[in-house]
Amino acid sequence: MTRSPPPTNVEFVTDLMQFSAHGALIQAFVLQALDVYSQRVAAATPEVLDTALVSGHAWHGCALEVRAKLAQRLGEESTGAPGSASEESSASSAS
Repeated sequence: MTRSPPPTNVEFVTDLMQFSAHGALIQAFVLQALDVYSQRVAAATPEVLDTALVSGHAWHGCALEVRAKLAQRLGEESTGAPGSASEESSASSAS
């Protein structure tokens, strides 16, 4: 008996977002997870993120791209790096 290949990452995330036992709430959860993790990675220096498999600069760039796309999706001006002037000014203007 042959096993079917595992789903691709895109298929996995699509299935999670569309068919969760928690309904549409999972979508908010996944977006929040992306936001929190990308903030953490963007705050780090790229050299600290270097591994044997992935360049820290590339990983850091991924975090910045996710931050920018989330900001655009949510209608925010710019997320910037956590603690940056643009993030602090948007936080203070929101209060």
